[in-house]
Amino acid sequence: MSAPIACTLPEPALRVRLAAITALAQRALLDHELDGPTMRFRYAREAADELERLVKQERECCGFLEFDLVRHPDSVRLTITAPAPMADFASTLTAHFLGDVSRKPTQCNSTCGCNAKGAAK
Repeated sequence: MSAPIACTLPEPALRVRLAAITALAQRALLDHELDGPTMRFRYAREAADELERLVKQERECCGFLEFDLVRHPDSVRLTITAPAPMADFASTLTAHFLGDVSRKPTQCNSTCGCNAKGAAK
């Protein structure tokens, strides 16, 4: 049985999670790259433990995404891959991981899968 292509967090918890991701990005994000459905982020090494906790949480609510976290001597690299049908969603997810708070979950498109109230159906 495959995971549903939707985040299972209710809207209040989603907003808390996005705030935590934003704070982490502001403190530790060094650079990023978006390549179709694959997003790559490089964080300061000091963020490794926090990233591990975040990835564990994200795997629970967004089982349709693939997460790969690798510690390097000078940084931590996080790669997130969305299923091919959700390639357009990768830019929205990238914005969330960049700490772009201007893109609220209620502004997601129909391919987002975030379950936010007001999302297009």
